[in-house]
Amino acid sequence: HTEHGLEFTKKCQEFVRDRIKVEIDYAKSLRGLKKRYKLKNAEDDAGNFSTIKAYNVFLGQLDLIARDHEIVAEGLQEKVAERLKSVQKETTNNRKNLCNTANQLQHEYKEWQVVLERNQLKYEKAAKEADAAGQAFGRVNDDMNATKAQVEKSRSQMSYRQDLMEKSKGDYIIAVETTNNNQHEYYHQRWPGLINQMQRCEENRIEELKSILIEHCNIQSSILPHITTCIETMTESCEKISPAEDSELLMEERSNQPYPGDHMFMEWNSKAPPSAFGSHNNSTRKTKRDRKKTKIFGRNVGGSSESVNKEGLENLPPEKRKKAFKEKIKEIEGKINIQLKARGALEEILELYSQKPELGSVEAMEDSRSQMDDITQTLERLQEELYKYQCYLAALMDKTAPDKPHIGSHLQADAVSITSSVSHISHVSASHSGDAELPPPDQMSPNEFDPVSPTTNEFNSDTYYEVPDNNVPPPSAPVTGLSANNQCSVLYDYVAQHDDELDIWAGEALSIVEDNGTGWVKAKRNDNEIGLVPGNYIEYVELYS
Repeated sequence: HTEHGLEFTKKCQEFVRDRIKVEIDYAKSLRGLKKRYKLKNAEDDAGNFSTIKAYNVFLGQLDLIARDHEIVAEGLQEKVAERLKSVQKETTNNRKNLCNTANQLQHEYKEWQVVLERNQLKYEKAAKEADAAGQAFGRVNDDMNATKAQVEKSRSQMSYRQDLMEKSKGDYIIAVETTNNNQHEYYHQRWPGLINQMQRCEENRIEELKSILIEHCNIQSSILPHITTCIETMTESCEKISPAEDSELLMEERSNQPYPGDHMFMEWNSKAPPSAFGSHNNSTRKTKRDRKKTKIFGRNVGGSSESVNKEGLENLPPEKRKKAFKEKIKEIEGKINIQLKARGALEEILELYSQKPELGSVEAMEDSRSQMDDITQTLERLQEELYKYQCYLAALMDKTAPDKPHIGSHLQADAVSITSSVSHISHVSASHSGDAELPPPDQMSPNEFDPVSPTTNEFNSDTYYEVPDNNVPPPSAPVTGLSANNQCSVLYDYVAQHDDELDIWAGEALSIVEDNGTGWVKAKRNDNEIGLVPGNYIEYVELYS
């Protein structure tokens, strides 16, 4: 019986081992299912639809259910499999000891039986020999021819055999009594005690097995509430599916796509005026420079690490466009920090040169000041770009645009070592003082964008803004009546898109050659370089005649 019990315990061990494997494999299968059917990046554009949200909730809850099954496997391993192994080992050792004791008792019992049989056979043999000796004495005593010596010899032989018989008889009687006593103790005390010990060992095994099986059930039932919660979450996500809301969301996204503008009637063989997009020749051709460069919110970044395809922002959904703005702001802030650290190192070098001139030459100081100027210009450009994206993000989130900081206010350095850098910053700040509150107008018309207090009508979070092919902002109202050689100050950088245009840079001064009221002004640089520039990129200095 105990042997069958141990076999059953071993069977339970194998069952729990396979059950743990099933739980682990099931958890792996659920995780593999989630990974295999997770929506790819191309399908995430529709993530706002209720069906997609419910599907994502399904996948998320499957991951939690897989974790629950892993918890079951861990619990079965620690609280069931290990205990079964311990019970199996302990019961096996106890049974082995008790079986050894039983074998010893049986061996002693057999020895008692052998002693008894030996004494019995000895007594029987002695009795037979004594009887034969008595019969031989009777025959000799009755024989008339027997001598007296023969009779005495036969009598002494008979007496010897009878003494042996009596002694064997006594040994036999003692052996019978001893065997009976030992047999009584064996069957009434020692063997029943051994059986009781085996019974207690078996009952302990059964009790432990009962506790282990109950623990198995408790481990399984402990995760049921959480699995039920996961299923309820799935059900709630399914109940939130709304076909009407999905259709409305789809129409809202698609309805915000830009439409082409109206065509303008032009007289035959007449020069085309600037189009609504700000082009000075109404031509849709694209030069090699156009194809290489992409203008995002007024800055040409073609070929650099900052270049972004205009299709990547203007046609993005509002949430993704907001995320792109935040990433761009973070990137610019990182670049500003790098430039500030470099500027700090140069300030320390210049201060050291000013305190101990013998450590550096004039050329080294000039080189350091030149590097400081370059860093200052870079910081100025990055600060303008940072403020530009902050305004776009604020408008997209229907918030008030932040106040534009004074360009170069945080760029002041030691007056002794970087005087040239300070004057450069002040000069640039003065050139922008007239429009300190205006962000670059590249993305939309100046009449439609007020960075100080944007409204939802001006920057609707669901509106896609279109960047024209030639990257030129719409011209403001034409200014006429200008005299030749009037001066103007450039407000924003502009890279020429055609051969008859002029590259201009913020802060430089130009001379006005001709303004015909079309929004494009013919200007001249000091080196006699002449070309067309956008009228809303410049500010006139002298009064109109």
